[in-house]
Parts: sequence; C-alpha cells; structure tokens
Amino acid sequence: MAIDLKPFIENTARLPSIPRVVSKIVELARSGEVDIQNLATLIASDPALAAKTLQFANSPMYANEHKIENLRRAIVLLGLDTTVNLALSFSLSSSLKEQTHSGLHYPLLWRRSFIAAAAARELGRLLGERSLEELFIAGLLQDIGMIAIDRLYPDFYTALRSDQVFHQRVREYEIERMGGDHAEAGAWLSKHWRLADRTTLAIATSHKPGTFAKTDTDGQFVRCVGVSGVAADYIIFGESADASKQLYLQAQRVLGLAPAKVEGLISFLHDRIPEMEALFDVKLTESTSQSELLEQANETLAELSLQNLTHRRNQTKRAPEISAARRLDPVTGTFSREFINDFLPDTFNLACRSGRVLSIVLIDIRNLSGLRKALGDEADSYLAGAATLLKSKLRAGDIISRYKDSTFLILLHDTTKGDASLLGQRLLHTMTEHIAQGSKWQRPIELALGIATHGDETEFSSSDEWVSDASAALHCALNDKK
Repeated sequence: MAIDLKPFIENTARLPSIPRVVSKIVELARSGEVDIQNLATLIASDPALAAKTLQFANSPMYANEHKIENLRRAIVLLGLDTTVNLALSFSLSSSLKEQTHSGLHYPLLWRRSFIAAAAARELGRLLGERSLEELFIAGLLQDIGMIAIDRLYPDFYTALRSDQVFHQRVREYEIERMGGDHAEAGAWLSKHWRLADRTTLAIATSHKPGTFAKTDTDGQFVRCVGVSGVAADYIIFGESADASKQLYLQAQRVLGLAPAKVEGLISFLHDRIPEMEALFDVKLTESTSQSELLEQANETLAELSLQNLTHRRNQTKRAPEISAARRLDPVTGTFSREFINDFLPDTFNLACRSGRVLSIVLIDIRNLSGLRKALGDEADSYLAGAATLLKSKLRAGDIISRYKDSTFLILLHDTTKGDASLLGQRLLHTMTEHIAQGSKWQRPIELALGIATHGDETEFSSSDEWVSDASAALHCALNDKK
C-alpha cells in the first residue's frame, strides 16, 4: 500500500514552493561550484538572508573587534559550510511557516530537521562521504512531506496532539489514515522541486535506510540520512535510555559505526547546539525532561488507540467498538483480553508496513490456583498488586493486558528480542523479590516467561502467529519448571 498522490498532484498551488535561494544553493552544491563569490552574489539577492548573514557574523559567538559590513568578509569569517547551512535553513524555515489552524507542531518539526541536517553531514564526514552539503540538504528536508500534508489537510495532525514528539507514532498515524507516510509525500515534493535524485531517494527511504546495502550506489548517502533522524530524536529526548539505545543500535546496524564513533557524533552535536540555535534562531533542546514528555504524550494512548479502532470499524463496517467497561480487566485494572485481541492485529499490521520492531512478553503466575486456595477472597488483591508492580516497571507507552486468568501480556514497542528478554527477566526478579520481602501475605510467587519478537530476527505472517510463538515459549518455560 502506498500514499495516494492524486491530491498532491491536483493541488500543487497549495503545496510549499522551494525558495529561489535554496534552489540556487542546491544547484551550486550539485555542481561543486560553491565558492565565496558565487555564494556572496546569491545571498545578496535576498535582503533578508543577507541581513541574517551579517547579523550572525557580528554575533558575540565570533567576537570580532570590528563590525563586519561586507558579505564576502562575513562568508570568510563564517566559512562556506556554515554560510550554506545558514542560507538553506533560514530560507526554508522563513518561507515554510505554520499555517493558521494547523495541527502540525512546526517548532518540533524544524527542531528535528535542523539537528538531523547537522547529524547527516557529520555522519557523512565520519564515513568519508564527499557531498557533505547535499547530505545537509537531504537531512534538513527528510520530513518536508509533513508540511506538504499539512498544507493539503490542515487538521490532519490535530488528533496526534503531544504524540507528535514521537516520530515513529506520527508515521504510523499517517500510514493508518493515508496508506503511506510523509517520506513518500516528501519524495514526491522533492521530485516536484527537481532536487537531486539521491536527495529524493534519501527522503523516500529516511525511515527504512537499511533496505539499501552499503555497497549500493548512494547507499551510504541514504543510510546517513536515515540515521540522522534517530540522532535528532536522541538530542530532542534529552538522552533517555530508549533514545540512546536506538541511536547506538541503528548506527551500528545501518552504518557499521562503533560506539566510539557514535559518542563522537553526540559530542559534535552537543558542541554545535549553541551555534545552531543562533544560526537557525530556534531552541533546539527543551527543558522538559524525557519522562515528562512521555507522560504527556501517552496520557491519551489508550484513547487514541480506541479512536483508531473505531475509525477503522467505521470504514470497514466491523463490529461495534468495545465499551469502556470492557476495555479494562475489573480485577487488575490492566487492559482486557478483549481489548488486546482487537488491538494487536492493527498494531501488528502497522508495524509490518512501517518496519517497526515489536515484542510480546507473557508472564504467567504458575501457582495462582494455589494462591487462590490459600488467600481466598484476598487473591484478587494479590493479583492486582502484582499488576500494579508490573505497570510501575514499564515505560510509558508500553501496554499491559491480563491475557488469561494467570497470564499478563506486555506489548513493547521498538524493543529487540534481546532487550525484551532482559526486561522480562528483570520483571520476574523484581516481582519475586518484592513479594518475598514486602508482601503482607508472605506467599511466594512462581513465575514463567514467554517472549516473541517481530521485525528483529523473525518476521511473522500474522499477529496470531506472533502471539502463538510467545505462548509456545511460555509453555516450554512452564514445562521446564515442573
């Protein structure tokens, strides 16, 4: 399935147009003729850009004794690379401004784009790429399709609200409603703007760069752009454990970068942030912590999931939506099996289309029947306490369901099999220790674990097959402990 480009083709007048200065710089970068004279002449043709260039050259960052009033001197002081970056970023962000009543979070979009552009260029330098300015351009424009979608459908992103901070969720939302994502829309716009073929290719594959071998023509170029977005998310999220894990994992898998190289990239981006903030006139880091962002963005996760299910039912005339009372298990307060059975197929299908890695962790309380006999009516409180403990150890956004009487199902986004296994073992240890040391009932708990991961080493054909694999793993664990 792919995005329907007909609305884009029929409404080109409503789509963003590439600024003349950007178009000319792109031509210079492609021809390899970026020099001081050409750049000075080009910048002088845009009074606002010329003023911005002189303003930046005279900023305290460069601590000049004498005021710079000549564009050539300003370019010499700033350097060609910085001047090109300034011209591209200022011209694009100035011309592609937020629309009235737009649902798209433009500050977040540009923040990610600017950091990704710097990361793409630095990744290219680390890997010996020659066309560093082209990489900067491709990194900067990789999410331009979101602006195109916003211009055609101003309310499109409104429903996402704070979830826009999670770029992968934005993409899943687009695929679900449009059949494709902003990378496809951006690639079409790039062709419409007549940008370089490999810039268009990098935009189109920015969320699946691993599909190109490093030895392919332009394969490394494309891969640098793909990883640059992950690096930007790392900086924006305030270096959370999840963002860090994704960056190191993708940099190694997609580009073959050793951890030391990734650390060098991170240091480079941190060092460049003050300059980039002045250069782009935008705040690139937020004071809000990652946990606060996650909390805010995930407050409505279940609500949005249900809205998505309702939306699909309305389109396909499926059965009525699950009532609020049936969404949650009455004993544990976790999601019900009915809800998770309805939710998993849609989540699985989205993951297949977007290339996302998902893991299921099944945790079974093996001795629940014995606990019921010993605890009587208090067994439900014991079970609810176990569920509360599990929920407290999960990330915001992970989903937990009471899948069977004695079994909890945990859905983990962007989690490899190895990481899911580590988390599962940690949960077993935490539950065992907590109940042994602090439980008012002083009743030991016996647990078993089953895990299945889609999109890492194994790809399943359906969500049923995926859950069956996790159930088989749990069955083996239960038998091993008999």
